[in-house]
Amino acid sequence: MLNISYKMKGLGLHEVWFAPIVPLDKKSLFGFYCYRDSRVESREKGLTEEIKYTLVNDLTIEKEKIFAGFKSNVRNEIRKGKKIPEFTYRGDYESRVAFLEFYRSFAKAKKLPEIKPYAIEKYGENLFYLAGYLDNKLTNMQLYLIDKESGIVRLLHSISTLHEESDKTKRAKIGWINRYLHWHAIGYFIDHEFKSLDWGGYSNNPHSDLAGIDKFKASFGGQKIKLYDYYTLPYQFIKTIQSKFLS
Repeated sequence: MLNISYKMKGLGLHEVWFAPIVPLDKKSLFGFYCYRDSRVESREKGLTEEIKYTLVNDLTIEKEKIFAGFKSNVRNEIRKGKKIPEFTYRGDYESRVAFLEFYRSFAKAKKLPEIKPYAIEKYGENLFYLAGYLDNKLTNMQLYLIDKESGIVRLLHSISTLHEESDKTKRAKIGWINRYLHWHAIGYFIDHEFKSLDWGGYSNNPHSDLAGIDKFKASFGGQKIKLYDYYTLPYQFIKTIQSKFLS
């Protein structure tokens, strides 16, 4: 379980990730608390609930068995990515600035809102960055939230320069690199004794705008599970007005 406390616009906010239970005292009910990605349903009064879905890979089984559970095209593209001679990669816990800069360019091209620095900084050392390079140019980045206590890893972002590449060969390579990096991340987290990889959400709706992303995530063989987010009433109020007043 991760306990994240931070200030935003003078308010003290508290996030609890992957809670096996949702314990509350009277004081916290009147505070700005949220419980994210709980895998158990809570009966606590004074909380609002959101139900969502995600896909999870069990990291306690053998790597070969996990790999065999991938779609055949995913396995083939992982092999192709590994063989790209001009491809290099790096994983660390320190690339916050590089990620924010890379995401800023990605968001501008995609007409998406930028990630505010506090949205990354609040997690401290509980983030793992994975970067892929083609001819020494950064083309892919993935960001994972890690919880050593529960053994859960959650994908937060996976972005690339695919949108700005017109060369078909390079576009293919960037796609292969993306899949290879996901596989490399799985191996890394297994080696560091994490227990499960959460793919960061699943719309569970074939007609959703996210259906294509759902299909990509599902191609890695994860199991669909239900998750719960809980908010105290003060936090729910902030969440409702955040995009308008606190962005």
